[in-house]
Amino acid sequence: MTLPLFAPTMPPMAITPLFTSAELDTQIAAFKQAMLDVAGGKRVRLNTGGTDREVTSEDLPELRKQLEWLQAERVRLSVGHGPQFLPGRPRRS
Repeated sequence: MTLPLFAPTMPPMAITPLFTSAELDTQIAAFKQAMLDVAGGKRVRLNTGGTDREVTSEDLPELRKQLEWLQAERVRLSVGHGPQFLPGRPRRS
């Protein structure tokens, strides 16, 4: 007999965030500095939690993409998961 992964009688598990706010801020600052240095023509060594690599100007789009992901994680951490209520009134014509 196999048990379902989620039974209706079990309360759903809370999703724990991947990073803390301080960790996100540290990573965002490191990636921003790396982008500035690379844009200035420097070669930068970037340690991203276990991988140490050198980034060049060819990696700028990837750095931007990583920054966007980190920012989205920071927003997700501050806002929370699930539907959001935005108060307002519809415009009448």
